[in-house]
Amino acid sequence: MRLTLLAMVVLGMAFIGLTGCASKGPVQTETFEQVAVEETAEDISEPCTNLERALARAEEMTHDKYYGATQYDGAIQFAFDSYMLSAEAKKAIDAVVLPLLEADKNFFLELQGHTDGFGEEAYNFQLGLNRARAVMGYLYQEHGFSLQRMNGFSCGELKPVADNDFEDGRAENRRVTVVVIE
Repeated sequence: MRLTLLAMVVLGMAFIGLTGCASKGPVQTETFEQVAVEETAEDISEPCTNLERALARAEEMTHDKYYGATQYDGAIQFAFDSYMLSAEAKKAIDAVVLPLLEADKNFFLELQGHTDGFGEEAYNFQLGLNRARAVMGYLYQEHGFSLQRMNGFSCGELKPVADNDFEDGRAENRRVTVVVIE
């Protein structure tokens, strides 16, 4: 009895498999020609593996005019040549992010690391990235904020908010901008 039932189930599945095709006519296949493309070393590099392309991408990725985004700029500042978070910087981060966490809103954070205009462009790019990562690490370690809900990158010295010719201006430019995308 069981063997007969099993045989009927297997035959039924085979029948469904043979007749289950949704197309009424023959299936057409397309062939694609392979086109040889000459690539330069710059074309095949990843967008963030060389400084020029990484900075160009940072320029494109800043969402200060993005619909539904709120930008907090200038509160999270850093000492010269440092990416260590001061007590004031931690308070500024908490003032922006804790109300959002408490409200249990669905949002994404974009953390943009900035530097002043002092020093080499490549060094400033890395320093800006370290600043953004420091804020990410703080949010993750202190508040359990998911790393999947934030992105950190460097703008280096590309987007100053003050004049780099003066110390006060350079101090304002050493910052992380938080963009909240809801």
